[in-house]
Parts: sequence; structure tokens; C-alpha cells
Amino acid sequence: MELQSIKIQKLFGQFDYTISLNQAEGITILTGPNGYGKTTILNIIYHFFKQNFFYFKRLVFENIVFYFSKNKSVTIIKKIHTKDVRIMQNIDGQQRIGFQQRSYIDIHLILKEGEKPIENYIFNTDVENKLFQNLTGLYPSIRKISPDFLMDSNTGNRIGIEEFILQIPKKAIDIINGFPMNKNQIEQLVSIFSTVNVFLIKEQRLLKPPKMFNMINNPFNNGSSFSYTIQNYATELRDLIRQRQAEVFQESQKLDNSFPSRLMLAEKNLSVNEFNERFYALTEKQKQLQQFGITISKIEKPEYNSDKADVLAVYLDDAEKKTNFFDDLVTRINLFVTIINEKKFAYKKISINSNSGFYFSTDKGSTLDLTSLSSGEQEEVVVLYELLFKTHPNALILIDEPEISLHVSWQKAFVSDLISISDIKHISFLLATHSPQVVNNRWDLTTDLYELANGQKYMENE
Repeated sequence: MELQSIKIQKLFGQFDYTISLNQAEGITILTGPNGYGKTTILNIIYHFFKQNFFYFKRLVFENIVFYFSKNKSVTIIKKIHTKDVRIMQNIDGQQRIGFQQRSYIDIHLILKEGEKPIENYIFNTDVENKLFQNLTGLYPSIRKISPDFLMDSNTGNRIGIEEFILQIPKKAIDIINGFPMNKNQIEQLVSIFSTVNVFLIKEQRLLKPPKMFNMINNPFNNGSSFSYTIQNYATELRDLIRQRQAEVFQESQKLDNSFPSRLMLAEKNLSVNEFNERFYALTEKQKQLQQFGITISKIEKPEYNSDKADVLAVYLDDAEKKTNFFDDLVTRINLFVTIINEKKFAYKKISINSNSGFYFSTDKGSTLDLTSLSSGEQEEVVVLYELLFKTHPNALILIDEPEISLHVSWQKAFVSDLISISDIKHISFLLATHSPQVVNNRWDLTTDLYELANGQKYMENE
């Protein structure tokens, strides 16, 4: 099931938007001046699929409708109501029971098929209390200290409720319904949340705060240090390559152990032309793996013998299985390196190996500290890495202000880079940008919020 469009009424109390996602090319670009809600729209989509209902309690809007394929939609409505709450009052030195009127916000989610309501879910004070009650069971060191913050007794740190909800592995509805889960009444609504895998690339990308979830599980981490994203991602790629090499080693052992028995059953014919073609393809793959510092056992070329064609076929089958383990990873690495080196970073190029993940060197061969790259160069590397290595197929990628720190020529190539990435990852994109250079000549992909609100284009008239 795909998200096709989103309709927002009275965003910030004044804007009405209907935004259709480009299904054909998978890229939609939001444009418009500051204050019209580009970033907010990305956040609305992100927090909806992450089940962060607190976000909608503080957002000013009338209703939001997400339209999906198969004629399904989910409407979000915020309802405010008041209630008299009993309180103790000190009157003339005596404690007396009084009443105070307090406002409460309920978030209603309504799943419809066409115009027919199917399921309804309300995130209210009672449900919120159950969420915190079950969170305490999952994370005993956590307690609520205010409407917006939790306290971690292991570290003494305050943790924003929304940040905590977004980082823990379990989703809000799973936690609220307890264990085992009892979600039969909203089964279809819950499935909607899992149909679209949303990934948000924020405007602040170069520094990463420590993850709250890691802090909770590590009482010795005081959460005071930020880290450079580019260094983290180089380490991640190193570990990914090493993990894949370990998987290939295990697979190789299995193949080697079963080789005699499979050889006895081999009946496959193999012509000399097919043998040469397949072996050439294997050697080319091995060269590419070596180019990226990925080592596997050397593939020796035996002499072709028609009487032993079945043996050669099994040998080639095994060699192909071993190298095929790297196909997806090498495809992503190759595009990563190609795009970055095409940007012509000043006097430097990127390389890949299993010791560093990725690293940069000067034209004279000196290795550079990753943090010595300019902010624009780091932005390019970080965004490309996230798109190629941290997203899942068929995901919707939300990117806020991709133009940050990027040279004009890099901005102009950004959409074409996304198309190249989409071809191998099968993902779609929703961008929010101020930059005509990012749009370049693809105004057909844009939805201009100024135009929706005022009936005329903003960026093209600048």
C-alpha cells in the first residue's frame, strides 16, 4: 500500500494544502518561502508513521488526511475538551477540596475505505497514562517528570518524551496494548503504519547526539558528547563490509564441505563458450571487489575439458555464489564512490576498504581526517551514505533542505543523483527546499506552497 497524497486543513490556523506525491518518477519537491510549513509537512508524515502522537497534540491544525492506494485513508483530528479536576486548596489555613478546570487534547485517528469508517483510535490522557505505565515496565530506570520530559535514573539525564518514543525499538501502539498485543480492533490501522517505511534526513546532519536508547542501556554513558556523522558512517561501512565477508566465509565452508556430494550428482553440461564467459564475469567481479578492498579467495581458472564439464559447472556455481553475496553491497558502494568522485572534491578523492570503510586522500596520496572535509563535502557524503546504506527498499525518504552547504553545481545534480539511487534502491523522495538550483529544470516535480496559498508561484518569480 502506497501513500499517494496528504491533505492538511488549517495548518498553523491558516493554510490549506493538498499535496500529491509523484508516483511515476518517485520524486516530489516542496517549495515556498519560510513560514509556509515545508519542514512541518515532512514532520507530519514522519511522526504519523512513527506513531508519535504527542507531535500532533502540539501542532496547530484542524485535520490531516493521508490517502493511500486501495481507496484507504487515515484522518487525524485534534479535539480539545475541558474537565473539572479535584484539587486540594488551602483556604484560611484549612485544606479543602476544590475544583479546577483543565484542558485536554485527544488525537483521533479514523481509518476509512472510501467514505466508510472502518476503524477508530483515540490517543487521550488514559491511553497516554497506559503508555507511560508500560514504558516503566520495559525501562525501569525511566520515570515521567513533566508533560514533556522523562528522567533516566541511571544517568540523571532528562529525556524528551517525543525523542524517546522515536528512538525505542517498539512502536507506541504496541507498548500501549501491552504484551501480548491485543490490537484486533485496530488491526488494519496498525498495518497502515508498517506499509510505508519512512526515513527522515534532517537539516542538521553533520553532528549526531548520542542515542537516548543507548544511554538508557549504558548507565556509564552520560550522554554529553556529540560525534561527527561522517566518522560514524565510515565505521558503519567498515563493519558492513566485514560482516559480509564473514557471511561469505561461512557460506564458503558450507559449499566446500558439500562439494564432493554435489559433484557426484552433477549432470550439468557446460560449453567452452559458456565456461569462458562465466569465468570472465567472475574475474571482473573479483577485480571490482579488490578495487574496494574486499578480499575473497582467489578464483583459479582450470583448463576446459568437455569430459569434466559437469565438474567445472559445479566449480563455477560455487564461485558465483560466493561473489554474488557482495552484489548488492558493491552496487551501492560503486554508486556512492562514482557520485562523490564526479563532484570533484577539491584535490581529493574517496576510496573504500575493509579497514576504514571509506576514507579520503589528496592527489598526492596523503590520507585526510574525515572531519577536515568542508561542511559541503561532509553534507554530500552524509546524505548519499544515508540514502544508499541506511534506507530500505520501497521506503519514502523525507529530505529537509538538501542544499545546505552544497555548491551550486552539486545542487543542480541532486535530483539526477536521486534518480540514480532510486533505480537501484527502489525508493521515493519528498524534498523540502528553498533552492531553485536543486529543482534545476524539474519544475514539473514541484508543489509550491506559496502557490497553493496565494495562487501564484514563489520561486520562479524571484
